[in-house]
Amino acid sequence: MTKLVYHIFFYCLGLLAGLEVAFAQEIKPVGHFVQDTIKIGESIQYSFSLRYPAELEVVFPDENYSFLPFEYVDRTFVPTQTDSVTSLDSVVYTLTTFELDTFQSLSLPIYIISADEEGKADSITIFASPDSVYLQQLITQMPDSLDIKENTAYLDVPLQFNYPYFLIGLGILVALLIIIYLLFGEKIRRQWQLRRLRKNYEQFREKFARQLEQLQQSPDKEQSEQTLVLWKRYMERLERAPYTKMTTKEISKLPEEQVLKDDLRAIDRSIYGHRLNGELIGHFQHLEKHTHHRYEQRYRNIKHGSNR
Repeated sequence: MTKLVYHIFFYCLGLLAGLEVAFAQEIKPVGHFVQDTIKIGESIQYSFSLRYPAELEVVFPDENYSFLPFEYVDRTFVPTQTDSVTSLDSVVYTLTTFELDTFQSLSLPIYIISADEEGKADSITIFASPDSVYLQQLITQMPDSLDIKENTAYLDVPLQFNYPYFLIGLGILVALLIIIYLLFGEKIRRQWQLRRLRKNYEQFREKFARQLEQLQQSPDKEQSEQTLVLWKRYMERLERAPYTKMTTKEISKLPEEQVLKDDLRAIDRSIYGHRLNGELIGHFQHLEKHTHHRYEQRYRNIKHGSNR
């Protein structure tokens, strides 16, 4: 009894295998290359089609399939053509190769999706007949030895200027400068004014000291006039008033210079009245002390943000 069951089981398996072979022979995909030859790296089209009963579900290879010895590039589907009994599906694959074999073959499969008695998905794979393509060699004969020329001469290759990076860097720099100016601009401007004010005063003090020294050695009209002009020029920059174009009387009327009225008149008498005396140096020293006082006042005003 047991042997009979085994015989029946193996008979059914053989019958199913025979039916699958017959089914595969009835449904046969057709694939062929559009061209007969190909070059390394060149694209070639492979046409693949299948006619099958309309009630079947058929799947063609996609880009994840291994097309060795070829590499997948693209694919183009042709709309399905269906009549009352059969359907016709076609797809054209664009492939390329980098292999060096003279003849390269390809056989693609189709998958027929079905379900078993338990409802689980299953598939039948049917391959098309192989088709070959001839690889056209660009180098027909390799030389036995290569004649390599040695050249160690330095070749200066000019560097291309990277304008995009330069413009980006310039934009970042400008943005940083604007931010710095908005945050610290007023402070920087005051520091620059104080530095310039201090430098101008130091230069005036050195020149005025030399003039007083020369005036002590040779107290004449010319030296007195040069010393007074030097003082007026500095006060003109310090007070922002036209001291060099003003007379002693006009200068004495300025609120901040009224204390110098007697000194300026005495200096004028010594210059224009030819009355040089020992008190002349003292009058110029009073001018210098007053100038130092006005300089310090101006320095404090700028430091604390005042215009005057």
